[in-house]
Amino acid sequence: MKRKIYIVSTLIIVILIGFVGGAVDILLSDSVIKIANDLGYPLYFFTALGVLKIVGGAMLLLPKKLDRIRDFAYAGFALDFLFASYSHYSSGSNIEEVIIPFVFLVILAISFSLKNKTTLFKSSEI
Repeated sequence: MKRKIYIVSTLIIVILIGFVGGAVDILLSDSVIKIANDLGYPLYFFTALGVLKIVGGAMLLLPKKLDRIRDFAYAGFALDFLFASYSHYSSGSNIEEVIIPFVFLVILAISFSLKNKTTLFKSSEI
């Protein structure tokens, strides 16, 4: 059961935030441009953030023996979620936009807390 929770929580972060979120940031969709304007960030910030999200998502898929590298990815995503929430709060965004990054932070914390108890891939799959 722990393995399934770990897989689901990790893949939510990797796919939704890392790969899809990173691609949307890099492509500077209309929603990203609106958010950048609302928060007062330059557009190049989101391009760089998108690249780092994709790299971080890939890092979370690394095998257990590269755990230190995965820890950097967890830290990076945690900072992303904390600063996203703070940016929305500071700019006067509605409460949903402030809370959503915390929801992903909880999912990330679940993945992090289970990462040493189980693996994403069975040993025969690596």
